[in-house]
This record gives sequence, C-alpha cells and structure tokens, in this order.
Amino acid sequence: MKREHAIVIGASIAGLLSARVLSDHFASVTIIERDKLPLYPEKRRGVPQSVQPHVLLTRGYRILEEFFPSIGVELSTKGAQKIDWVREFHYFARGNWSPKLDTVSDVVSFTCSRPLLEWAVRTQLREIANIKFVEEHRVIGLIGDLENMQVTGLKIQDIASGNIQELSADLVVDASGRASNAPQWLKELGFAIPTETVINPFLGYATRRYKQPTHFTGDWKVMLIAQQAPHNKRLGYLAKIENGEWIATLGGYGHDYPPLNDAGFLEFAHTLASPEFYEAIKNAEPTSPIYAHRATTNRWRHYEKIEMPTGFIALGDAVCALCPVYGQGMTVSALSAMVLRDWLQTNKLVTSRFQQRLAKSNQLHWMLATQQDSQFPTTTGAKPSKSNFILDFIGWYNRKLIANVSVDQSLYSLFTEVSHLLKSPLALYHPKIILQVLGGFILPQRQREHRDKRIHS
Repeated sequence: MKREHAIVIGASIAGLLSARVLSDHFASVTIIERDKLPLYPEKRRGVPQSVQPHVLLTRGYRILEEFFPSIGVELSTKGAQKIDWVREFHYFARGNWSPKLDTVSDVVSFTCSRPLLEWAVRTQLREIANIKFVEEHRVIGLIGDLENMQVTGLKIQDIASGNIQELSADLVVDASGRASNAPQWLKELGFAIPTETVINPFLGYATRRYKQPTHFTGDWKVMLIAQQAPHNKRLGYLAKIENGEWIATLGGYGHDYPPLNDAGFLEFAHTLASPEFYEAIKNAEPTSPIYAHRATTNRWRHYEKIEMPTGFIALGDAVCALCPVYGQGMTVSALSAMVLRDWLQTNKLVTSRFQQRLAKSNQLHWMLATQQDSQFPTTTGAKPSKSNFILDFIGWYNRKLIANVSVDQSLYSLFTEVSHLLKSPLALYHPKIILQVLGGFILPQRQREHRDKRIHS
C-alpha cells in the first residue's frame, strides 16, 4: 500500500534520483526547487559548480540505467560521449601514463556536462505521472511536533511574490546539497542537530571549455594528470563532452589556485607533471570564460549519531559532501538513492535507521577522499596526530600499487574496476595482488643492485 505524499528539497542529482525512488512508494511526490529549471541542457544559478566537470562512474551509470532504462539513448542523442574507462581513460600518476589496452571492457559510462545529465534525468522524471516540480520556491522551515518527535511538512516561499504556504507530507527528504539549512530548521523546532566533521584541503579549480581541434587524433576521451602528495599540488582534467567540446580543468591544493586569465591558465597547465594537457589546449579555441570553484571542503553532518524525528531524512551532499577531485559525488548520490529504496521497503520507516544505513554507505567514499587529502600538509581538519604503523604501511603500499598500475595491464584493469565501485577495494589487498605489487617493486630493486655490482666489479 502506497503512502500519501513525499517532498524532496532540491532538484540535484540526489534529489532527482530520490524522487524516482519515492514515486514507487508514495501516491504523490513533490520536488521543491528554488531555480527555474531550464527546458534545455543549460547551467542554472542554484548550481554554480555545474560548469565544472562531473564524472559519472560506471556504478553510478548502472544505477541510472536501472531507474531509467532509456537514459543512455537520451544522453547519446544529445551528444554525450560513451566511454570505456579501461581503454579510453588516459591517466598520468607518479611519472607514468596508464597502459594502452585494445580489449573492450564493460567499465562503461558517459562523459558529458552536468547540465546535460541533469536535463536527461529531469526529462525522464517528467514522464512519471505522480511526480510534480514546484520551481522558484525556497524552503524556509520545517513543520513538526517535538513532543511526538515528528516532522509533518514544510513551509515554502514563492521567490517572486514572497507568499508563504505550508505543505504537509508523510516524508520530507533534504537533498539541498552543501548549502542545506536543515540543521537550523531542526534547531528551530527543538530537535537535536548533527555535529560535523570538516576536512579542508583548500583545493581550488579553474575550468573552461574548448572547441576540439579538427586535426585532433588522440585516442582518449578523458585525460587526468594527477596530483601527488605531499609536494605536487597541481592536477589537470580534460574530457570530451557534447557539442564537439572539451571541458578543461586545472586544480591546485593548499591555496595553489589556478589563475583566471588566459595567459595564467595556460602557464599553470604548462607546470603539470606531464606536458600533454598543455599541448592539447595551447592552440585550441576557447568557447567559454574561465570559471573558478573553491567549495571543495569535505563535510560530514553526523545525522546517524542523533535521534531523528520521524518524517524527515537527509542525503546527498546535505549529509556527506566530498572533495570533488575524486569524481565520486554523483555516484555516491546514486548509491544514496539505493539506500533509500531499500529502507522504504521496510514496514516501519525509522528515520534514524535510514541515516545509519546511509552513513555505512558513505563511509568508504569519505575515507578514500579524506585520507588522500590529508596527505597534503596544508589540509586542515581531523588528521592523525601521530604516526600509525598500519596507516603508514597502507600509504606506502598504495604508492607502490599506483606505480605498478601504469605497467601492469591486469592490475590496471582491476584498479579501474575498483575505482568505478564495481569491486570492493579489498580486491587490491588480496594476497595474490599484494605479491604482484611487491614483486613489481622488488624486481627493479634487484636489477639496480645487479647493475651496481657490475659497475663496481
């Protein structure tokens, strides 16, 4: 039996996918969005980071396909580029490029702009009869009852007229992103508010689009020249997207922000660990201004640690916002929707249990982002105060793993599957893989020793 009404705050990826899940369990679903949603794939004011690159990992894309079986056709029609991440991802780390593989893999998704992806998902949602969008309205508070520990709806304001109205709901889902005001709304009603963990790498981006040169012959669809803690703070990301364009992003940790002028942008690109990024864009025609983005703090609001009122949950960046450099954001949002789906199948919707399940789902992604960011000495937040043997060994092993990935095709394929959340990270710590990694480290060591003996004999 379906419940009556659910409200989703925010038409983000997390909000849109939540609405899709809720539509199977509620008679009606309303999405409240402060923006006027564009009818075409265009950036919008409420998502300033939409002009930055967004990566749709294979696990995230498979979830989208499960919710919207025709999403791939929708994206392809609008020019999104299908990518085989094993063959068409050009990755530079620790002095080496990823190996070139000719075999076709199933580690596949699309590379496109975020506005195009959001438009495609909205297009699919508008075909579902019990989902309604209420645009150009902001949420200004929750309606609730402290005595019964319950949220029963919310108050919204028409941005144009200022008129306020109340909407009742059996469930309110906060998917309003990093700028969520939910802690304040809960406090106003007398409910507990979550504590926060914040880890800030002080990473800044600069992004612009280019027209792909007609003579371009590269065999990649996405190129990444990675940062390397603790000293190499700079990175470059270049991807083919729709309309024959490239989206080019430069980043720098520890306040080492890329310049926002033409000459400075190119000069920063010239300093990357490999010249290939610079060589690709130096004579390409820009098709956009240079856009800055510095909201990259890792922030976890610990809803799982408080007693939650019934009728209210939070997910997506409103709960766990990750530094975007690792490309996990949209896929983590998709996984959150899966947690929501499983929770809705229970008889009694205990909101604290949902937040605990969500925290468990987010834990790995949080750890991956914050452990990497914490290796930079300029990062602030909850970092280990003293050396830990196990963490030190894992860090050492991971560095050797990355070095071996560039020369071992089977290891690279496995690493790609893990990176796209298709296999557990524990697969990289299987005894066979550890021996493979350490063997790749010991062999060159022995070769150098043998060379030195020859020299001194």
